[in-house]
Amino acid sequence: MSCFKRALALWLGLFFYFVFSPSAQENSSPVSSEVSAGIGTLWVEDDGAAWHWHSGLELKLGRNCFLGVQLGQVCANLPWMNLSALGLMGQFVFDTPQAGFVFTSGFFTHPFADAGGEAAVSNNGGCGFFFGFETPMRFGPFGVTPHFFYGEAGWDDGDLYWFFGRPDIPSLLAYGCDFALEQDRYMHKLGARAFAADLDIVSNKNESLFDTHLNAALFFYQFSPEWEGASFSGTLGWLYARASFEGALTSLNQPYFLFPFLFLNVNAGFEIYSGLLLLNFRRSRGIFRYGFDLGAFHVFSDRADVDIQFKMKRLFGGEETFERMDLEISGLGAAFLLLEAAFPALPVGNKGHRFSSGLQKTFVLPWGYEKFLASGEVSGEPAGQPSRAESLSLLRTILLSGLSIQGSFSW
Repeated sequence: MSCFKRALALWLGLFFYFVFSPSAQENSSPVSSEVSAGIGTLWVEDDGAAWHWHSGLELKLGRNCFLGVQLGQVCANLPWMNLSALGLMGQFVFDTPQAGFVFTSGFFTHPFADAGGEAAVSNNGGCGFFFGFETPMRFGPFGVTPHFFYGEAGWDDGDLYWFFGRPDIPSLLAYGCDFALEQDRYMHKLGARAFAADLDIVSNKNESLFDTHLNAALFFYQFSPEWEGASFSGTLGWLYARASFEGALTSLNQPYFLFPFLFLNVNAGFEIYSGLLLLNFRRSRGIFRYGFDLGAFHVFSDRADVDIQFKMKRLFGGEETFERMDLEISGLGAAFLLLEAAFPALPVGNKGHRFSSGLQKTFVLPWGYEKFLASGEVSGEPAGQPSRAESLSLLRTILLSGLSIQGSFSW
């Protein structure tokens, strides 16, 4: 809660500073400001919802400097998830025709959270921070932009279903570089990113239970033509990821009487190769703008296996078992479509003030996940057709999930 108070005090201080600081006319001073806000839904059901909101401030100092701050929150009161997380992010940009610098930093915090219903994963709260920078450099039609990102996160006491533990991210690292070529009214961009992360599960006494190491690489090509009154970009990407998960639960690190295992060892690993496709289009007609974002993700190849060895205590039978599971991840994927309708620059008065508003709706279509779900058959008989009430509930979920509205005022 102290993190929340500090974040709120900082945001309010910046708000009053930006709003009540004198701003001259655009033709006599290069200083301009903007206040923005938005709210939307992530997932909606009859008995709960997950939603988000954000607000921000921007200050432009001439043509080269930009300062912005964003405050946002994600909340959920669904039967299978109870969460409230608050985040604050600031950004400073200095840009010239030859080179520039972008620095981004922020943190998040949340109180108690639980997920999973009866098999709950609960936690008493946590917080984390991150920072990143990029340095674009331009040499005529050529451009080079190195990227760097680093973050950490930790959580308070909690439990993961039937054993006591909590997650910990001691390091999250991402770095890469973009190469761009501007030719006439077209831009070509090649980019690469590398990711390395450690996700540990530790006991409430800070003893290591499970260690996870993730390494990934992303390569992409982007094509962006320039049209009058319209913008378009298409991106093709290829992602490789490799992860390992290993650890053990024992009577020593699970100090409660009814822990059923003498030991439980888990050793798992996976590799995936997947493709990405992203399309972005915006079209302006007078004061109105419309467009869409279309994306798809598909796993083409994988290797995933899990080895589990455990021995029960005498009180629970004393059985010792070794199991190997091969998980088939290939064929999984999802596509999304985001539709936007907006008024990006409505003039207010005759002093250069502008107001903007926009409405967005997202549709998501997953595929391949039915292999992990129940077949819907009981005693060899197929499940019945959904009732009218269930169909209406699903329709409301589809229409109300992924809906957001935002606006801003600049002067």
